[in-house]
Amino acid sequence: MKELPNIGEAEKLLAWALSKNPGQWGAHSRTVARAARTIALACRMNAQRCEVLGLLHDIGRYVGKVAFTHVVAGYDLMMLKGYPSAAKVCLTHSFPLQDIAAYNGQIDCAPQDFVRVKGLLAEVEYDDEMRLIQLCDAISLPTGVTIMEKRLLEVGLRHGLSQITARKWQTFMELKALFDRRCGQNIYQLFSDEITKDLFS
Repeated sequence: MKELPNIGEAEKLLAWALSKNPGQWGAHSRTVARAARTIALACRMNAQRCEVLGLLHDIGRYVGKVAFTHVVAGYDLMMLKGYPSAAKVCLTHSFPLQDIAAYNGQIDCAPQDFVRVKGLLAEVEYDDEMRLIQLCDAISLPTGVTIMEKRLLEVGLRHGLSQITARKWQTFMELKALFDRRCGQNIYQLFSDEITKDLFS
């Protein structure tokens, strides 16, 4: 069994999930995938794998308009389909800080699922692909790539802030600095036209 679907299969999975729960999260996922592919190419990672992981990071939203539940649902769906790398990205993309307390949204899953995610999160070893998807999630709007500060503010206004928010945002900034170094340039230069359009048009 393949560890990951190919891009065509991932697109079909995303289309299926969107048929269950239409929304802007689909366009956001495609922005994440495109950003991940672009940055991966610039820092010599496997661009196709990163694109697939970007497409699937929010796949758990197929269950409906949920918050924390999408982490659980995405992980379980990808494990059921035999895609453990995608499952780990579904699990970790909302946690740049490897601490379940860093989640700002509503905890709307069953108590046993919360405990299970807490255990899984504590055990997983973050790798470059997981970190790249966390970064791309933080710079991707449904309309395209933007600067991290705009995206984080948008999420913060939507889901609220907590005592740990500043640490979480600092971790995102450190992720950007990490991939800036890996790429040998500011990653925003890879998306300069669309960022300029987003901010000034």
